[in-house]
Amino acid sequence: MYGGNQALFGKRSLRSGCGMIAACDFILYSSGKRALNFAEYADFVENFRDKEAYRRTSNLLGIFPFRLTKLINSHIDGKVRFISRLRFSENSLRKFLRKSLLSGSPVIIRIGFDIKKLPYIIKFPDRNGKTAKGRFHWHYVTVTGITESGAVKFSSWGGVGETDCGQLFRHFGITGGVIADSRISVSPKN
Repeated sequence: MYGGNQALFGKRSLRSGCGMIAACDFILYSSGKRALNFAEYADFVENFRDKEAYRRTSNLLGIFPFRLTKLINSHIDGKVRFISRLRFSENSLRKFLRKSLLSGSPVIIRIGFDIKKLPYIIKFPDRNGKTAKGRFHWHYVTVTGITESGAVKFSSWGGVGETDCGQLFRHFGITGGVIADSRISVSPKN
């Protein structure tokens, strides 16, 4: 698996579990725990969900990015912040993602409400290479790479996803943005 999948953690995790999974993946990666067996991973996720009062912070729209940022910051040495989509241009988003990833820090993307939704392709290596294509909004994903051509690689639902950075920028949606290391600066829009 590449990152977690909220469907593996029961009904309590389904409604707004994508933010919980993205936060857990971010915390584990930042703590140097980059390859866990499923039992270790499940224990961490279930503890985060149950003991961190995660359930009380969610609603029909999922957990709000500022609350998710606060939960992540309570677990890591460095600090993360939420940066609204309004601070980015397509070019500055691409630069920001590269800079963050080169520094060794993943980025959580909050895709907010967008009528047209963000197109994606996700491959599931643990499911004999099954591929899913679709569009989503109201979703959190963890960015793990970006190619020279601008393809953004992310983990979601236990698979490896990909979408174009330009598409991501155009479909950030209402309440969209990034949760990332606060030491990484955003380039001016251009």
